[in-house]
Amino acid sequence: MGREPRYVEHVLAPRYAFGRREELPYLLDVLVAHTLMLRRQRIVTPESAAATLRALTAVTPEALPPYDPRYEDIYFAVEDRVAQATGGIGEFRLALSRNDAWAALIRLMLRDQGLALVEHLDDVREALLDQAVRHRDTLMLAHTHQQYAQPTTVGHYLLAAAATVGRCVDRYHDALARLDRSPLGAGALTTTGFPIDRTYTAALLGFAGIVENSYDAVVAADHVAELAGCHAALATSLGRIVQDLLGWASSEVGALELAAGFIQISSIMPQKRNPVALEHVRSALSRLLGACLGIWASAHNVPFEDVNDPADDAVPLLVETHRALGGTLAVLRAAIASATIRGDAWAPALRGTFATSTELADTLVREGGLGFPEAHAAVARLVEDRRRQGRGFAEVTPDEIETAALAAAGRRVRLSLETIARAIDPRSFVSSRTIPGGPGPQAVGAMLDSTRATLATSRKTTRAVRDRVAAARARRGMEASA
Repeated sequence: MGREPRYVEHVLAPRYAFGRREELPYLLDVLVAHTLMLRRQRIVTPESAAATLRALTAVTPEALPPYDPRYEDIYFAVEDRVAQATGGIGEFRLALSRNDAWAALIRLMLRDQGLALVEHLDDVREALLDQAVRHRDTLMLAHTHQQYAQPTTVGHYLLAAAATVGRCVDRYHDALARLDRSPLGAGALTTTGFPIDRTYTAALLGFAGIVENSYDAVVAADHVAELAGCHAALATSLGRIVQDLLGWASSEVGALELAAGFIQISSIMPQKRNPVALEHVRSALSRLLGACLGIWASAHNVPFEDVNDPADDAVPLLVETHRALGGTLAVLRAAIASATIRGDAWAPALRGTFATSTELADTLVREGGLGFPEAHAAVARLVEDRRRQGRGFAEVTPDEIETAALAAAGRRVRLSLETIARAIDPRSFVSSRTIPGGPGPQAVGAMLDSTRATLATSRKTTRAVRDRVAAARARRGMEASA
C-alpha cells in the first residue's frame, strides 16, 4: 500500500521508531502471554504455539526492520517475523486485536514507569526526612504572605514538605492500582467467540485483575489522564517547595548551602555560588505542567471509542515526561541529601522581628485575664509603637505592656520581666507548641515516626507490585519453555 510521504515522515515513521525502541518488549510480553493462553485453551495446536513462542523470543529491536510502508506498525512487523521464522505455522492474531494488545502494552509500560517514579519520590521523601531529623530543633522564621509570621523549626517545615510529597505518592499508588488491570481479551471491543481465559493472561502479565467491560478495556484513557493529573499535582506541590529552598539559598537568607557539585560560578563575579541545580529542577517541574496540559488536551472532546488521540498519540509524550521527571527527582533528592542547612541564618530575624507576638497576646490572656481580641489589640499597639521607634521585641518592659493594655483594652495588666521574656523568646514559643502537628519536640518526634512508617508502607507496596510482576515474568518463561 502506497503511503503519502509527508504522512510517513511526520507521523508513521516516528511512531514506528518509538514503538520499536520503547514498546516492543511489552508487546512481546503480551503476545507470549496470549500465545500461552491459546495453547492452554487448546485453541491452537501445541506445535503452532511452540513455533510462535520460539519466534517471539528471537524478536529484538535490531531484528525488526526500520520503518517499512508494508507494515502499519510494529505489530504487523512482528507478525511478519513470526511467519518467516515458523514457515507460516506460527501465529498469534487469533482472538487478538491490536486494540486490546496495545491497550495492554501501554498499561504494562506505564505501570513500570509509574513504579519507578514512586521509588524516586520516596527517595526524595527520605532525604527530606533525614534532614528533618538533623534539624528537628533548628529554629527558623516561617512566613505567611511573604511576611514574617511565627518561629518554627526546620524539622517542622521539612516534615510538612515530606507530607506533601507523601500525598503525591499516595495519588500515584491509587492511580497505578486502577491502571493495573488487564484489557487483554477484549479484542477489537466485543471479546471473541473463542473460549479464551482473560484471567490467565492477566496473571501471566502480573496484572492485579482484568478490566471487566471489554468496550471499556479498549477505549478507556482515563488511566493516562490520571497519571498526568498525578504529575500536575506533583509539579505544583514540589515546585512551591523548591521555590522556598531557593529562597533559603539566597544571599539575603543564607540558610541553605548546596554541595559544590550542584552550584555554578559566575563568568565575571568571583564571589558567586549560584544554586542552579534547584533552578533546573524548578524549570523542569514547570515544563512537566505543560506536558500534562498536552496529554489532557489530547483526550478532550474525542469520541468514546478506539481513537489514537487519548492514549496512543499521547504515550510518546508521557514516556518522555516520565524519563525527564525521573531524572529531575534524582537530582532533587541528591541536592537535598547533600545540602547544608545553617540555622543561625534566621537568628537575626528571629531576634529582630515581632514573630512571637501571638504568644505575647496568649500570655496576656492567660496571665492578665484579657479576652483575646483585647490582648490582640494591646500587642498590635505595642508592636506599632516599637516599629515606629525602630525597635524590636528585645527588652520589652512591664510598663510598656501595661500602657498598651490600658490604651487598647482600658485595663491595667502587669506582667513580670520573666514572663515577658519567656513569651517573646522564639525557643520558648516553639517548645510550648505541644499540640499534635506542631513544632514542639514531642509533636515533631511523633511526626518523624509516622513519616517513617508511611514511607516504609509505600516502599512495601511498591515492592509487592514489583515482586508480582517479576513472578509473572518468571512464570511466562517457565511456561513458554515447557
